[in-house]
Amino acid sequence: MTEKDLLIAWLNDAHAMENALIQILEHQIKDAQDFPHVQPKLEQHLEQTRRHAEMVKGCIETLGGKTSTVKTGMASLFGQMQALSTGPAKDEMVKNALADYAAENFEVASYTAIIRAAQDLNDQQTASVCEQIRQEDEEMANWILQNLPTLVQQTLKAVTTR
Repeated sequence: MTEKDLLIAWLNDAHAMENALIQILEHQIKDAQDFPHVQPKLEQHLEQTRRHAEMVKGCIETLGGKTSTVKTGMASLFGQMQALSTGPAKDEMVKNALADYAAENFEVASYTAIIRAAQDLNDQQTASVCEQIRQEDEEMANWILQNLPTLVQQTLKAVTTR
């Protein structure tokens, strides 16, 4: 395996991760219908995530690689499992936020590694694309953290009024 092959493999991991998050976000948007300040942000992030998947796919193809159908299939399964794991519970929005915060930070770390590898291989295009994605994921993680206290309060209030 060459250094370029390793970069392509990491990009395939990122592509699979983005595809898994698409499915998760689609389910979470449905869960958020009673949270008008959350649902539009999730819809916006879903569109970003779809765009991220396409951007990463473009990087893979520019490097002469192909997206991995095995990794995409596994990511799809992971996405379906994750979407079901929170299930219809009174605290689903808090659990979703916790899972999303962890996922966004995992993405940030993954893209940080890819950016470093791309820079070391003098692939400024991939580094630039992944830097843009990382920045958007950092923004989403920060938004989740800032809005988590409100979600907790709303959840506690909903439990006591039922």
